[in-house]
Amino acid sequence: MTDARATLLTLTVALAMAAVFAGASLWPGPVRPPVVSLALAGALLALAWFDIRHMILPDLITLPLIGLGFLWTWWSGGSWALSLAGAAIGYGLVRAIIWIWETRFQKDGMGLGDGKLLAAAGAWLGALALPPVLLVASGSALLTIFIVGRGKLPSRDTQIRFGPFIALGFWAAWLLPLVPEL
Repeated sequence: MTDARATLLTLTVALAMAAVFAGASLWPGPVRPPVVSLALAGALLALAWFDIRHMILPDLITLPLIGLGFLWTWWSGGSWALSLAGAAIGYGLVRAIIWIWETRFQKDGMGLGDGKLLAAAGAWLGALALPPVLLVASGSALLTIFIVGRGKLPSRDTQIRFGPFIALGFWAAWLLPLVPEL
């Protein structure tokens, strides 16, 4: 990916996250603590930037984010079972995709950083929130690829940074909870 396209992708994800944040301020439902939301936004933006620039989601950020998700669940009085299940399912889903892709095409298809980020989303939001996270992530990724590629679908060999889109889905589900809270 060229620097111009990476910058465009970074700006697109940042603007989408800002739009979700602005929309959440108008949402009539429960509001999350602003300090927690800002800290989470900072971590997700950092992860999106790292993935776009270096094609890596550093363990230095993703692993503590999983632990902080469990801490949030405890602090907010949420369900430990749903939090643990969300982390396990999020990570396991990406591991399964990696295994299927590598078995089928004999090459890497996705990184474990994506699994750790999805595990973090599951730890923070619970297993029931993973479908909306993935819907937003996949939909926004497809839309961005279509726009940046000017309507052309990428080849099977094109590397797409999915971390920013998982971060966007995570952020959207955090601010606009569509499933019951833990």
